[in-house]
Amino acid sequence: MRVDGLGYPAIIVKNMEESIGFYTKTFGMEHLYTEPNRDDPESAQALLHAGGDTYVLLVGPTNPNVKLAEASLGVGSMQYFSLQVPAAWMDRAFYELSSVGAQASEEIRRGYERLVFMEDPNGVLIILTAWTTEPPAGMSRPAVLARAAAIRDAQRQPFIEDAHIRQAISDLALRQ
Repeated sequence: MRVDGLGYPAIIVKNMEESIGFYTKTFGMEHLYTEPNRDDPESAQALLHAGGDTYVLLVGPTNPNVKLAEASLGVGSMQYFSLQVPAAWMDRAFYELSSVGAQASEEIRRGYERLVFMEDPNGVLIILTAWTTEPPAGMSRPAVLARAAAIRDAQRQPFIEDAHIRQAISDLALRQ
């Protein structure tokens, strides 16, 4: 298996707006988008661009009075981390991982991402991530995500889907 880099750590936060402000003001990260959490209707997630092709995902309650994950995870903990892998490798992920004795989920497609879930020997959740539609070489992924978020917002939809990514790629290609 070839890993292309760390996708993003997912950090559980107490207050989404406060946390976005901290990361954008303190470290100059760019807030790319916020959307509902598909797994937990009481929370939202915000993707921040941390430079290059690196990101931070903040997961926090939609209501600041709600506390997330009081059992084993808590505020400031890392819920999981993702490893970015080539899309072509994702087609063989289950077989490749099984051949080295690793247990993993079958591929799940959500929004614009293809995901495979697994745990390390310590119980840390790892998500292998590839985009369903890859931008062409040389096209900025943060620019694609920002444009896709604008398209999603204009359509008043809650989630960035692959169709938004494809439209963003098309729009950005016309500008080049």
